[in-house]
Amino acid sequence: MAVRDYIRLMRPAQWYKNLLVFLAIVFYQTPQVWPWLETPPILDMARFYSYHLPLILGFIAYCAVSSATYIVNDIQDLEADAAHPEKRNRPLPSGAVSRRTALYFAYALLIVGLFLSFILYWMFFLTVILYIIVSQLYNSYLRKRAIIDVVTIAVGFVIRAISGAVLLRIPFTSWLVIGVFFFALILGFGKRKNELQYLGASAATHKPVFKKYTDTILDHGISMSATWFVFFYTLYCYNNFASNMDHQPIMLTVPILAGLILRYVYLIHIGSPVGRKPHLAIKDKGILIGGFLFLIALAWTLFFWDMVMNSITTVFQAFLDFLETIFPPLFP
Repeated sequence: MAVRDYIRLMRPAQWYKNLLVFLAIVFYQTPQVWPWLETPPILDMARFYSYHLPLILGFIAYCAVSSATYIVNDIQDLEADAAHPEKRNRPLPSGAVSRRTALYFAYALLIVGLFLSFILYWMFFLTVILYIIVSQLYNSYLRKRAIIDVVTIAVGFVIRAISGAVLLRIPFTSWLVIGVFFFALILGFGKRKNELQYLGASAATHKPVFKKYTDTILDHGISMSATWFVFFYTLYCYNNFASNMDHQPIMLTVPILAGLILRYVYLIHIGSPVGRKPHLAIKDKGILIGGFLFLIALAWTLFFWDMVMNSITTVFQAFLDFLETIFPPLFP
């Protein structure tokens, strides 16, 4: 048994989901004009110990707890995973880690995650408990029910996002819940679609729920979820920034986000492994470039629009003044 087998057992590639705990701080107390009367919490390093550090520790707690649930799931699916063309290489079905050792390791991770979440904030601890309950309901029963299985996964995403707001003692909005929910549905239905493509006729052998899924149902689920996600993001931008578009034209990020989602849907339909392994999306050039542009546009329009535009205006005016001194006839 090597250390890397235990690391693989924890599935660190899935920890990207736990980054949702940071989401609440991004849109909280956004500045209205430049210069800011108050620095946005996400950019205020003076409040590192009250905002950023708790979220970092909360992220670590969720990583420990979610890894524990993944290990329990692997123990339950040991026989099925051993027959799966990809999953059979995991530490448990390959025999690199024994069932008993894996169970003890899961308990240890669970204790660490729960202890850390409890000392951070008791309400955050309750959200972690709720996440564990939902995860175990999924592992034990709900994953056998079509549609409900994907919805349950989406609920797990929402709990993570809400817990970040709870940890900071700030209110969370319905926009946060709805946006994260539909984004998770895209990933969930996309994963089912890609697994069905990959496993073909033997899909139901590995997951009984595939007896109830068809390509048509999954296509509708992906299309509906993607449409509603972009729609609600657009509605959020308009509802919260319509009266301040001169200073925060965040609507400019909508086309970029729509392009990102369409790219992801495209990858799902062509059978890319990104569909069943969303963490591989960062290796796709289209997703990588689009994601970078979205983050730049989001930061610019949300926090720095006036500052950048004022700087551009100043530089352009200085350039015009320079031209006027050289070519006065052109500037009567």
